[in-house]
Amino acid sequence: MSSIPAGNAVAPTTQLRQLRPGSIPRPPRKPLYDLLLWLVAVLSCLIPLAYLGLVAGLAWLGVHYYLEWAPRSGHGMLRLVGWTAPGFIIGVLVVFLLKPFFAPRTRAPEPVRLEPEQDPGFTAAVHALCAAIGIRPPRAIHLTHQVNAWVQFVPGPAGLLGGARTLTIGLPLVAGMSARELVGVLAHEFGHFAQRGGMRAAHLINRVNYWLESRAYQDDAWDGRLRRWLEDEEMGGIVHLTCLATLACLWATRLLLRGMFQLSFRMSRRLSQEMEFDADRYEATVAGSEAFAATALRMRALEHAWHEVDRLNRKAWGEGRLVDDLPGATAQRLQQWGRQDWESVEAQLQSDDTTRYWDSHPADQARIANAQALQAPGIFRDDRPAAALFADFPALCRQVTAHYYAGMELDYGPRQLIGAAELLGRGRLADATAAAWQRYTNGMLGSVPLLDPAEAGLLPAAAFDWQGSVDELRRLGPEATGLWQRLDRLRERADALALWIALLDQEEDFVMPDGSPPDPGALRAEYGACVAADTPDLRLARRILAVFARRLRHAVDTLEGAARDEAEARLALLARMHAHWPELARTLQEARVCMRMHAGMGSGDEVLRPRVHARTERCREQVGALLGRLDDAVPGSGQPLGQLLLKRCGHYSSAGADPFAFARAVLPLEDAFLDLYRQQLAALVETADLAERTHGIHPIRLFAAPAAVEA
Repeated sequence: MSSIPAGNAVAPTTQLRQLRPGSIPRPPRKPLYDLLLWLVAVLSCLIPLAYLGLVAGLAWLGVHYYLEWAPRSGHGMLRLVGWTAPGFIIGVLVVFLLKPFFAPRTRAPEPVRLEPEQDPGFTAAVHALCAAIGIRPPRAIHLTHQVNAWVQFVPGPAGLLGGARTLTIGLPLVAGMSARELVGVLAHEFGHFAQRGGMRAAHLINRVNYWLESRAYQDDAWDGRLRRWLEDEEMGGIVHLTCLATLACLWATRLLLRGMFQLSFRMSRRLSQEMEFDADRYEATVAGSEAFAATALRMRALEHAWHEVDRLNRKAWGEGRLVDDLPGATAQRLQQWGRQDWESVEAQLQSDDTTRYWDSHPADQARIANAQALQAPGIFRDDRPAAALFADFPALCRQVTAHYYAGMELDYGPRQLIGAAELLGRGRLADATAAAWQRYTNGMLGSVPLLDPAEAGLLPAAAFDWQGSVDELRRLGPEATGLWQRLDRLRERADALALWIALLDQEEDFVMPDGSPPDPGALRAEYGACVAADTPDLRLARRILAVFARRLRHAVDTLEGAARDEAEARLALLARMHAHWPELARTLQEARVCMRMHAGMGSGDEVLRPRVHARTERCREQVGALLGRLDDAVPGSGQPLGQLLLKRCGHYSSAGADPFAFARAVLPLEDAFLDLYRQQLAALVETADLAERTHGIHPIRLFAAPAAVEA
């Protein structure tokens, strides 16, 4: 089927329904590969059986002990110990070795199901694609927020023996792909099931691996209950000792299961790689070999874009807002990408050229080469958006988004939902302002530290004339490469260290993330280096900011009338914000420390709790006083600065008297403050850029052109 232009009357679903049954050729069978796959499946299934054999052996040992070895004469106390202690020890071991088989675990929420009558066109198209490949259609089609798609057997005998399966489609793929790319991905997933017996063997292997992994690395209801008992001060010492002994038994059980999981996992990975190559051939046959690399790149890009949207959405939730369409926002974020973003993802794809023995999937470059070697022209080449495959795609996106929020137990109402444009527009500059910012700054301005307009009148910056300011920035440009990124990483590291320093100050016992004991001297030294006020990077940043302040001053001095008054007001606001920023940053860092300490406290920690409560109360008082002082400044909106910032704290009004709820509610203040600062500075930069072009000032020559500019 030739490529059909977007305006063609033939819908993509109609084209799929026109595929003839059995029209997609199958790769040649590999009997030796199938034999090896079933051999690994049998060996994997033997691992849990060996585990059960160990349990049975322990139970037999206990029975044999009492039948043959238990003392039947001698001192009464020794005989009592000989009859009770071994039975207790063996009984505990048997119970906890059996725990992975029957301990209750957290159930995943029911997925969003696309009913056949809800979208008969798409359902029929999927069935036609399955018929063309030569497999039975899925029993159900599920939708998810994830950037992925997969087909799997339904649980139980109906799946493994009867062959019933479900298809799950990540709607971000639909939102960001063409119909050709998405159908190729679906052909890949259905291609796995064309392997018939091989897929059943792989299903057995994956189920065993999943069971071993979940029991070895994930907590269940018993683990949580034991830890709660251990933290409860009302429980007696005997209960605590019993809990500690039980947790030790659980640790030994998990250690055994982890070893078994690693054995089973490593046996099966090499065969899994071959299954991916086989499924890739179906994708290349359906969508064309030349589309395979583009699809791989698009999937990587959508994964990155989804994480960017999720990060922005988490920040928005701190302000009491949530995006109403996660898949749509992911696609829109991808449309905002610049050349540098795409080059970064493409470099990641190009560098994925080594397949390790334990990898479940081959390296992308190997898969691309395998698909291109087929030189398949493709039988479905419709490049219209994949959303055209669905009858009401936006409604499905909203349904999946709401399902995702329900799984996270978020309590929100319809009035808190925002559109994708509003979410992605937060902190971004208008196109004209962004272009002026790029020309004017050449990537030499970051977020923190803030520019101080007063530096324009101080030496050495005060010695530069207008063009001299620009020339000095041009000279400093190469030194500024990576400067702001280093300063941002230093701030993030200081934020992490602040928690550990606070725990040391409270004389609390804790371990580092890697399990090692903390080194107080090293931690305090590193924290001191992170917050030091005079480092080479900070001196360079302040020098750059001072020269920019001088450059802005020259531009403002050329303005007249209302334009001059507006620019002076912006400079005054920037000066006020620069003065208040250090206090705000310290106070909000303390709020984050208090929240983390509160989250890590046990219910019975009666020593640390009042201390953290007192710290949080002091933090609350400091934030309130600071907001009152910020109200003295009034931006162009006419609303006091403190009140303007509080509007970004969506949970502030519901915090009540709880200091921890208050601390959580005011955490968005930092982003709100920096966003406002950047918007004010960017508006001033746009005015200064126009003034420079009007007066013939030569800009900084571009030595590294940023691809995308965010405020």
